[in-house]
Amino acid sequence: MVSEEKANIENAYEVTPVDGVTVNATLTSNITNESGNVKVTAESNRATALKFEKVEWKTDGALLDHGKTLTNVSFDGATVDTSGIDFYKEMYIDADQTMTLVSSFDGTPGEITGDKYLVGTAYEGEGAAEMDDGNLIFRTKTEAGVSEQTHKTLMAVEANMALLAAGNEYVGKVMDGLSEIGNRGKDGISTAAAIGGGASRYETGSYVSSHTWNAAVGIGAKREVKNGAFEYGLFGEYGKGSYTLHSDVGNGKGDAHYAGGGLLAKWTNSHDVYTEASFRLGRMSDSASNLLYGPGGVGYGYDVHANYYGAHAGVGKVFKYDGGKSLDVYGKYFYTKRDGVEFDAVQHYKLDSVASSVLRIGARYGTTDKKWNWYGGLAYEYEFDGEANGTVSGTTAIRAASIQGSSVRGEFGMRMDATKENPWQTDISLYGYGGKHRGVGGNVSVAYTF
Repeated sequence: MVSEEKANIENAYEVTPVDGVTVNATLTSNITNESGNVKVTAESNRATALKFEKVEWKTDGALLDHGKTLTNVSFDGATVDTSGIDFYKEMYIDADQTMTLVSSFDGTPGEITGDKYLVGTAYEGEGAAEMDDGNLIFRTKTEAGVSEQTHKTLMAVEANMALLAAGNEYVGKVMDGLSEIGNRGKDGISTAAAIGGGASRYETGSYVSSHTWNAAVGIGAKREVKNGAFEYGLFGEYGKGSYTLHSDVGNGKGDAHYAGGGLLAKWTNSHDVYTEASFRLGRMSDSASNLLYGPGGVGYGYDVHANYYGAHAGVGKVFKYDGGKSLDVYGKYFYTKRDGVEFDAVQHYKLDSVASSVLRIGARYGTTDKKWNWYGGLAYEYEFDGEANGTVSGTTAIRAASIQGSSVRGEFGMRMDATKENPWQTDISLYGYGGKHRGVGGNVSVAYTF
């Protein structure tokens, strides 16, 4: 008597016949055991899915010739996914162009998904796979235009400029601390420091939100001269911040920090009219992750470094009133520039230098005759520049980001001046912005007299 046992076994496997193409398939085998003799027979070898990602655009021939490769695997009924297809060796592709993904497909595919194509991280267009005369082809519906996600690289530049702009607040606080008459020591020398943080939002076409921490410390001297007083000093500064880029094509995150220093000076005449100026320079570092996305959702970022420069000039007059009140009316101009940077994220990106030119006109009113004196101020600001530009792959312009426009700035603070008994001056202040620049911040500054 002959005994016989039968069983079917399915083995799923994955194979990459050419770079960028993944084939998922199932091998079904029939196993028989007849009187101790085991026999394995391949019953079917069928592909279940074909996925196309980072592949070469071919003007001639096929990416995969099924008549020569995986000939024992049936593609009939396999799903086709081109949602992450990226033609990495091309710089530009016109509309209504075709290439053969699989020649001699030998069957009819199942569901076909994907309605766009990428060219690296910089370009994208509409297109889809379809069958044509027994071959699986990819047809472009539109030309490859610059990807909207590239705009996020310039939004990150604006986040850097916001961090540097916040530093102006702290340089100004150091200057105020050094210039107060009550803070000057017997030898005319005083020191001052300011530290604090804030949260801001800048409209750039999309928008950038950031959280910053800044600090500045300075040492200076004040000399009485004919018809007025002249003060001068030097300072060091540091700042760091994190930012989030919000756009229609996804968000991005990054961190930046800077370190530098500079000089400051102020002249006040006998009529309480003053002029002031400062100069700053240093080095900034910016690191972003998942700023750009390539095929298969792979994220790309960068780690770049650049020099920055800045200067400001101002003029104002202090009106003094009975009862220890004073009004400071001023106009100030701030200029800040960050050098350009370059990095690679599949394609080569070049981000140009960017400059900020801000005019601030305002007034500050407060008391001067108490142990703790209060002050409040309101100012109007206008950003004349603040446009970030760049290119990708050498010549293709990225959509610019700009923070040009108007903002309103308000402030409130409490200050304790130094005395003969107490060499320390303390200033605690809060400020807020509305308009093109929106946000709040605060800082604490101290000065010590010798």
